Amino acid sequence: MPRPMPLPLLILAVFTTGVSARVLTGRQVFDQTCHTCHARGIAGAPQFGNRGAWRKHLAKGMKVLYEHAIHGYYGYSFMPPKGGDESLTDSEVRAAVRYMVAAVRPHGLALDPHQ
Repeated sequence: MPRPMPLPLLILAVFTTGVSARVLTGRQVFDQTCHTCHARGIAGAPQFGNRGAWRKHLAKGMKVLYEHAIHGYYGYSFMPPKGGDESLTDSEVRAAVRYMVAAVRPHGLALDPHQ
């Protein structure tokens, strides 16, 4: 049975293999992934900044929006899991959802991430 790698060597291996600990912001995730559909409303995606298009989605609450964005949704619209980019973390996807929702919420109305 092979011996496990000592922790200092494991840490060094991670940092020298190009694995990045960088976390993308919601805007960065939108710009790199989400804009493909949400900029034009492709496949039923609510357009970025269009309050009317987001109204029925917002009525479901943030918890459902996060769930659909992370795991996908196949109903009256098509949302692939993580917008088709499986390299994104759940946290990065939630940040992108908050970014898009903030663009259609009235100013001063805070988002409730537990909704």
